[in-house]
Amino acid sequence: MRKGAIYFLIVFAVIVGVVLYFFRDRYLERALESACEEANGAKVEIDNFHFSVFNLSCKFERLQWTDSKDTWTNLFETGPVEFGVEMQPLFWKNLIIREAEISQILLGTKRATNGWIPVEPEEPGLFDEITASIAKEIKALPILNLAALKQKINLDSLVNVEQLAVVQGAQTIRFDADSTGAKWQQFIKTSDAPAKIAALQTRAQSLNLQNLKTIDDFTANLQNVAKLRDDVTALRNEITTSKKNAEQDFSRIAGNIKNLDNLTVQDFNAAKQKLGIADFNVKDIGKMLFGNPFGGRFAEIMRYVDLGREYLPAAQKLMALNKVENPPRLQGQDIAFPRPFADPKFLLRHALISGATNANVAEALQLKGEIRGITSDPPIYGKPAVFDVQVFKEESNAYQIRAAFDHTTDIPKDTLNLRASNFRLGEIDLKNDKSYLPARLLANRGSVNAAFALSGKNVSGRLGLNIDKVNFQFSAGAADAITETIRSSVFRPMEQLQITVEVRGATNDLRLHLGSNLDNIFAARANELVQASFARAQQEIRLRIDQEAVKRRQQVEAFYAEKQKLVMAELNKYQTLIEEQLAVVENKKKEIEKRLADEKRRATGEAKKKFESTLKGFVKPKN
Repeated sequence: MRKGAIYFLIVFAVIVGVVLYFFRDRYLERALESACEEANGAKVEIDNFHFSVFNLSCKFERLQWTDSKDTWTNLFETGPVEFGVEMQPLFWKNLIIREAEISQILLGTKRATNGWIPVEPEEPGLFDEITASIAKEIKALPILNLAALKQKINLDSLVNVEQLAVVQGAQTIRFDADSTGAKWQQFIKTSDAPAKIAALQTRAQSLNLQNLKTIDDFTANLQNVAKLRDDVTALRNEITTSKKNAEQDFSRIAGNIKNLDNLTVQDFNAAKQKLGIADFNVKDIGKMLFGNPFGGRFAEIMRYVDLGREYLPAAQKLMALNKVENPPRLQGQDIAFPRPFADPKFLLRHALISGATNANVAEALQLKGEIRGITSDPPIYGKPAVFDVQVFKEESNAYQIRAAFDHTTDIPKDTLNLRASNFRLGEIDLKNDKSYLPARLLANRGSVNAAFALSGKNVSGRLGLNIDKVNFQFSAGAADAITETIRSSVFRPMEQLQITVEVRGATNDLRLHLGSNLDNIFAARANELVQASFARAQQEIRLRIDQEAVKRRQQVEAFYAEKQKLVMAELNKYQTLIEEQLAVVENKKKEIEKRLADEKRRATGEAKKKFESTLKGFVKPKN
């Protein structure tokens, strides 16, 4: 009985083993698809997956990875993929791929079926923020309003007198002058300075220097004069301070009157803006000419960086797993301890890749390269994931692309470097919808050197592009004389076009700068054309504004002068009276000091004579 049971168990185990052996690939394929779909948020399909138990290797014939933002398109698909795994880490439930080979990669291929799967809506990512920020920069560019060059100018609609900044400024100054004058007139009306001056005059007149006889009389009056002088000086300082404050107030108003000239210029520029003849700034020309194509290319580059962040787990995710929970009271918790010396849960040590940007060999860019260090636990692995890829066309030099995704710290740091020289260009679509700007650029060869960095949510990057033998092409259709003038005078064939692109800032507030050696030429020609076309209109606008500005300035200057004259006349009168009184006191002081000195000399002489006479009474002359 026991032997029968054992035989049954052996047969059952063999049957289960056979079933698992022959059906393991299907189960593993579906499990791998499910894990990838959960990470992607869209369908992932693997064809003909096979796992070899004997040499621990896997392979499949095709992988389709749906673009989660366009589920009818694959983000990429591959041909045959083969990789081997290390045995020992499997005992610890770690998957370490020692070597992989991924071939026949194609980007952006169309799908036969919709790759959508139900997922929760995602928050806008870095790519969405960057795209919106770049679009905002491009949208803010100036527009050369050629239609305005032909229209009849309505001066009244451009220059509303009451809305002019110089008119409103003059009204503000008039109000300021009125209130300042009223303030100081009230100060003069309530000031006790006249009464104090009169009292000081009375005290000065009471000083009778004619009746002074003795030294004591002179000394006592000198003290009185010194006290009076101190009082007069204190009142003079008080009046001087008030006068200086008044002068400062009126000087402020005078400065505002001078600033009316700046308001006149501001009004003129505002009228030009309404007319559509704002001057072109050189720094905007690069964005106007090349902003659309380069902004789009930069956004595409940042999209792949964003995808790297999305599919390569960032350090924050690992740190979140290790945070201590706050469990309900009297309940336990699981604590995940860091594993600094352990293997990551998943690690792709090295992979060789090859493929193309699309299935059309004539148009596609071929690519080949290698990948290192893709892992689920970057802090444990301690090294960034690195992509080294060459992108090339037949009979053209290759682009050298190196990307590094460093998620080993709390703040992800991603870099992308691109370099190529003497590569073929051909036709470049500039994506311009303005008739006076070229729609396409034809070029022979070029060289590029670019470096971009994304640290957290801060972007910095610079791209330099040199293009040889450049010709510009415009959209089909008849062009008017003005447009043709711009085309023929600015966009002539060039031996070399040099373009510089710089981008900096947070992902939701990027600043994009594009410059080229064509900028100054275009700006000068465009402004020259605009100024010439609107010369008469500008003269009329300036004349209208200047006439109103001169009239308002004269009015406010006269009003200001009247208020200033009334206030300063009274304050000057106070100062004149107190200065006169101080002079009187100073004269009396000097007179007393002189008479006191004379009296002291007289008294000294009399005392000397008396002493000599007394001395003669004691000394008898000799016979």
